Amino acid sequence: MRSVLLHAPATNDSRTRGRTGWWAWVLQRTTGVLLVGYLFLHILVLSSARAGADTFDRVLGVAQHPVLAALDIVLMAILLFHAANGIRIMLLDAGIAANRQVEMFWASVAVTLVGVAASAWLSVPLIFR
Repeated sequence: MRSVLLHAPATNDSRTRGRTGWWAWVLQRTTGVLLVGYLFLHILVLSSARAGADTFDRVLGVAQHPVLAALDIVLMAILLFHAANGIRIMLLDAGIAANRQVEMFWASVAVTLVGVAASAWLSVPLIFR
């Protein structure tokens, strides 16, 4: 049996491309890369404090721009999906609910949407005040 974590589904097979498992695999890898990129950006912003208080204040001023602050909602979507789908993958690797893969994928999408809706509802008034 192939490990879900180590092997991608065959991408050359046109029958595989529309399948939920293929999308789950692609989204898991994409969100993982985006989170690593965000981590480096976050470290860069925090390390600007070493250049002095004025530099750090300027960097934070840019980061507080409403467009960039709204991107935090996108970050929440990326983080929630990656975490929920990661839990789904761990359950599958443990042999738990292996016959419910598609339902668990859509449950992770639902968790993401509910979490993003709650995040947006709480954040938007603070971002655009």
